Amino acid sequence: MFDDIVLIIASIGILLASFRLWVEKDREKMVYARLHITGVIDIACIVILLVFKQYLLALTYLVLVPFSAHAIANADFFDELKKQ
Repeated sequence: MFDDIVLIIASIGILLASFRLWVEKDREKMVYARLHITGVIDIACIVILLVFKQYLLALTYLVLVPFSAHAIANADFFDELKKQ
C-alpha cells in the first residue's frame, strides 16, 4: 500500500515537471532552468528506485546525475563565451 502511494506521488511529480519542461519558452539561461526541472524528475526517479528496493541503482543514479548535469552546464557556459 505504501509503495503504491509513493509511486503515484512520484509519478505525478514526474508528469508535472515534464509538462513544465515541455511548455517552457526559450530565453536567456534556459539550459540552467531546464537542468533544474530535470533535477526534480531525477529525485522522483531515485525515490521510485528506493521504493522498489533497488538501493545500488538509486545510489549510482544519485552519484552520476549531478556529474552529467554539471558537464552539460559547463559546456553551455563555455559555448556562450565563444559566441561573444
